[in-house]
Amino acid sequence: MSKRYIVVCFGVLLFIVSCTGLFYWYADAGFSEGVPTASVDQDPFVAKYVGRAVSALKEQDKAQELPALPRDERVSDVEVDGAVRLDMNRNLVLDRQLRRFLDFFIGLAPEREQEPAMKHRVQAVMEAKGVPGSVQREVLDILDQYLAYREASEEMDLQTEPGSMDIVAAFETVYQLRREYLGPDVAEGFYGAEERRLRLALDRQRVMSDERLSAAEKSRALVQIDQSLPEHVRKSKETSQTVVSTVQQVQALRQSGANEAEIRELRLQQYGAEATARLEKVDREQRQWRERLTDYQRRKQAVMQSEGLAPQDRNEALKLLRESMFEGHELRRIRALDKIAETAG
Repeated sequence: MSKRYIVVCFGVLLFIVSCTGLFYWYADAGFSEGVPTASVDQDPFVAKYVGRAVSALKEQDKAQELPALPRDERVSDVEVDGAVRLDMNRNLVLDRQLRRFLDFFIGLAPEREQEPAMKHRVQAVMEAKGVPGSVQREVLDILDQYLAYREASEEMDLQTEPGSMDIVAAFETVYQLRREYLGPDVAEGFYGAEERRLRLALDRQRVMSDERLSAAEKSRALVQIDQSLPEHVRKSKETSQTVVSTVQQVQALRQSGANEAEIRELRLQQYGAEATARLEKVDREQRQWRERLTDYQRRKQAVMQSEGLAPQDRNEALKLLRESMFEGHELRRIRALDKIAETAG
């Protein structure tokens, strides 16, 4: 407790005692009429301004007691990343937000001897955010487990020769290491989502590199793997595949000489009327751009072939030509295209 805090509290006490004495002096002197009936310790000034000053000094003293961490200056104007979250039953949520919260403070104190100060800071931040004491202790226990896991992971990396372990074996080793040090619940909350994505990618790679499978067998295996994706991811993937497939079909139709009505019919089947209208608008804009670009290239060629123009005059003529035909983003695009053409020439 700081000296300033003691002084302020002592001053508040004197203020209350003085007001109380003044109250009784007025009462004894026959001036009780008009004196408020509320007790002196409920005076608005004492309750609001002095109380606010005491709280501010408490917070300042707490901040002064916190040990400095080596990399504080890097995050002096940055909010703490991640969060300590509670569910509806006031239980700690084990998720990536908690992992990011711990990573933030670990990054401020990279050396082992700095860990006690870092843990003190973590607890102080949780206290300031109103995290219950039982949850604070749980988070600090998880922090100890997380630090032990990180150290074990680093030691494993140092002991493993580069290229000596295939990627699937490395994944399984790290997967088990996390659950050994963190436990299944924390490991799942911290790493579960990214582990599932990586496992799916490894499964797809395994199928694609299997020379024993035919193209049809690989396709069926990949479809089966995709069925294990979360529904929203699977739908997004299916939509992307549909878009790519339709674009390829449109290109094939145009190369075969199909008219715009046939292309429109295909898009309507795949995308619907609204999306088809947007695509047709893009088609028109691209067609108009190509026509204007062709016109610009023709006029530019005429300028370049003009006899009797000095290089400076020719450059000025090209500049005026560009600015007369394009503006804004299109003008910047034309300048870039001309620069590429000059470099290639």
